[in-house]
Amino acid sequence: MRTDIQSLAEKCLYNWLGYGNENSKIWFMGMEEGGSEIWRQQTKTLEESLQLRSGYKIGMDFQHVWEDLYGIPLESFKGPTVWRYMAAFLLSMKGEEPSGEKIRSYIFEEKKLGKRESDHFLCEFLPLPRKSNTDIEDYQSMWTSNSSYIKSVGARRFELIKETLLKNSDVSLLISYDRKFTSAALAHFQSELLLKWEDKRFKEYAIYTVRLTPDRNVYFLTTPFFGQGKASYEGLYFAAKKIKELAIL
Repeated sequence: MRTDIQSLAEKCLYNWLGYGNENSKIWFMGMEEGGSEIWRQQTKTLEESLQLRSGYKIGMDFQHVWEDLYGIPLESFKGPTVWRYMAAFLLSMKGEEPSGEKIRSYIFEEKKLGKRESDHFLCEFLPLPRKSNTDIEDYQSMWTSNSSYIKSVGARRFELIKETLLKNSDVSLLISYDRKFTSAALAHFQSELLLKWEDKRFKEYAIYTVRLTPDRNVYFLTTPFFGQGKASYEGLYFAAKKIKELAIL
């Protein structure tokens, strides 16, 4: 790996958390981005992407990054993405049944997902784009394995998340849709299980309280993965109903 890639990567480790409004009530918690601009859409090289990412702020506008910086129209994403399930939950919280048509309109036509003035934030635990969630080839001069990468940056990324939550008092609910992040977060933060259930397809959901400080708790909803046949729109609609019944938001 070229030293300029390593230098840029180091600048991207702790300057950014995700897309949208970090002082919104709802945060979606993912493990990391896939780097579509580099490997699938190929509008940027890794070096170009890292150069852009090195200038990010904690919260960025989703549409601006993908369309203006990466040059990828949102409507060009034809296949399944975790974004569809985020939109399904957000629509459900507004009392709207999340049909495929409504979801497509929300993300790809109205382009409401991850806006700076929105009611949600799309947080990513790991900061660097990779070909897959285990691939470390492009960063081999920094880490020898995926586990060494996570061990190297994980604790400070959790602290960055915590610091940002403490600065933003409106955040009430974190939603983890990735099993690895769920396990890491529950191991890192003090938590208490409030409620657990299964949907009609026997997929598990749970709600915890997470203590950030003695004076600040947030709720933590864990769901099946947003894709790969795991989570369902119906299951997320029911989860939103549970959230509203508990008066969490």
